[in-house]
Amino acid sequence: MSEHTAAMPWHRRPLSTLSGLAARFSGVRASAIYGLSGGAFAAGNLLLARSMEVAEFGRFALAIALFNIFAVVAPIGLDQVMLRHRIALRPGLLALLVAVAAGFGTGVGIALVLIAGFGTLEATMVALAILGGGLIFVVGARLRAALRELEALAAATAASWLLLAIGTLGLLVPMPDALFPLALFAGGNLVVAGLGLAALARPGCTAQGETVRIPWREATSLLSIVAIGAITIQLERLLVPVALTLADLALFSVLASVALFPFRMASAGAGFGLVPKLRITQDRTTRLKLVRDELLSVGALLAAATLGVVVAAPYVAHVLTAGRYEIGLGLVLAACLNGGAKVLQALPRAILIGCGTERDMVLLSRWGWLGMAAGVACAFLFAPWGLAGVICGIGLGSLAGSLPAAWLAARRLKG
Repeated sequence: MSEHTAAMPWHRRPLSTLSGLAARFSGVRASAIYGLSGGAFAAGNLLLARSMEVAEFGRFALAIALFNIFAVVAPIGLDQVMLRHRIALRPGLLALLVAVAAGFGTGVGIALVLIAGFGTLEATMVALAILGGGLIFVVGARLRAALRELEALAAATAASWLLLAIGTLGLLVPMPDALFPLALFAGGNLVVAGLGLAALARPGCTAQGETVRIPWREATSLLSIVAIGAITIQLERLLVPVALTLADLALFSVLASVALFPFRMASAGAGFGLVPKLRITQDRTTRLKLVRDELLSVGALLAAATLGVVVAAPYVAHVLTAGRYEIGLGLVLAACLNGGAKVLQALPRAILIGCGTERDMVLLSRWGWLGMAAGVACAFLFAPWGLAGVICGIGLGSLAGSLPAAWLAARRLKG
């Protein structure tokens, strides 16, 4: 690369240069890395489904679903604020985040003991995992704000690689119940959180002009938005045992591992690098180019994911679970519809967080709750058609909040 090209901003580099491609299509890189981690998550789940009893695997799947929700909301929206504003992570703020994450974990643990019949040690492991996971999200936000994207991706996908390691270990060490894998998962998250906080001490994570002032009103709206996103992603795992049975939840966990994970990873990767770039870019033309590139990369990934899932998912589920779980074409198509709907939710949200106003955050939150309520209603409405019906109902209902968000995002980009 010439000195002139190297000196160009990332959005003006010609596509003929390798770094220009990487910079302009960072959404592909983020989605690809999320895709690999999704494969790790899927493989870990399938290996555990193969080695654990159905009821115990169902309990483990429920614990992971709750982790995926409460680890996301544990930073109380401040991780998202750090993407929009320069907030200094002072010791007092870090202590607050640790205390809140511990509180969320404790509350979930108590609920699991009282409602789901978990043992005290199992519930404690879930609580510790949520504490570590919440801190990992804070670390990831700081790294994203500093445009250290690869390190941020490593933090964001750590839980998936931990699950793969646990599933692989399950082939060698008996795991008769959920306690041992939950203990390994909790310990791994705490170690990753500690390493991430140590990484923040290195040069490059503290921007000039950082402020300690926290816009708490905006943080509340952003917390609501990320909570909606986290709950929506896990909504099937929460509703299936209520609308159907625990055995259906175990089947859904296998389905999610072989058919839904590419869409979930595309949803998580969509906008990962887009948000901080939209925040630092004020030019309308450049913002439109950024979003266009993101749409192209996500669209290509969705097409590839749909084709791959339809062709391979039933066979992979049969082989990796030794025939214990069978996935039919109807379930696969329902998963594709549901997964595509979740990706459509992610892009408008990323655009509005990147270049929307504080008022937009309030509207985005309201529309998100509307979509989730519609998803819950449709899940029970379509429950007579079994697991495929619940999956389709949630996907269709969730679009109720996505359409107005997409309209507002288009207005902000044009304005």
